[in-house]
Amino acid sequence: MKKIKSINIVHSSTRNYEGALSKALEICEINNVAINHIVPNNSEELGKVLDSKVDLILVIGGDGTMIGAIRDLKILKVPFLGINIGKLGFLTDLSLDSLSNDLPPILDGKYFIEERSSLDISVSDNNETKHSINEVVLHSGEVAKMTSFSIYQNEKLIANHKSDGLIVSTATGSTAYFYSGGGPVMYPTLDVFAIMPMFSQSSSARPLILPSNKEIQLKSENLSSAKVIIDGHNEFILERGSSLTIEESKNNYQLIHSDDYDYFEACRQKLSWGLPIVK
Repeated sequence: MKKIKSINIVHSSTRNYEGALSKALEICEINNVAINHIVPNNSEELGKVLDSKVDLILVIGGDGTMIGAIRDLKILKVPFLGINIGKLGFLTDLSLDSLSNDLPPILDGKYFIEERSSLDISVSDNNETKHSINEVVLHSGEVAKMTSFSIYQNEKLIANHKSDGLIVSTATGSTAYFYSGGGPVMYPTLDVFAIMPMFSQSSSARPLILPSNKEIQLKSENLSSAKVIIDGHNEFILERGSSLTIEESKNNYQLIHSDDYDYFEACRQKLSWGLPIVK
């Protein structure tokens, strides 16, 4: 792959990012990599990055920081690489401890690019389109309270449900909230939707995997409104009678991984695959 000659850096505004940033800047200087902009993830200055042509967007933070950066900047068609200063770090490959060993080879061109899909979400009575990297959650808005809704794909009914809610996940999101709900792990480059009712009234309700080339509609049939949450933070109300359309985004995003990256090793480490129940 080509050498990385210029980057933008987006860092968390809530975590202690200074040590990782200082180390990254030192490595970039040694390897003659230009830094165009350094901006916090919640700053209006993020707009500067949109006007800057670089080879890489380096994100310092946890998965939340990475998801936000991808959602805001994937339109640039520039690959992302993350330095994990959070906890789980499924999307942020590099650690502070290994940065000196792992980052220089990547800057020198020893990496591969992985392309992943994301979601576009729209509401029937609203022209605004929202974007999701992990998942969309529809729920009643209250704990232990069921809501009624129907699931369609390209206007064909899949099922009517009465449950606490529903998760629609990307393959990337299968190791996030979807995983916590008991859903299957999907290889992150798959172009699929994963649908899982939450605490359904029906004992036959199970996760459903669908190809993502056809849009999904969620139609609320409850007597009151429902709540929609995107990637765990972006909330809005779905009014009674309104429908939610979820489709694969036309703008995929790219992640850079080192040549020795192994997704299943990440699962073993971060999800404790194969460890005994009693340590």
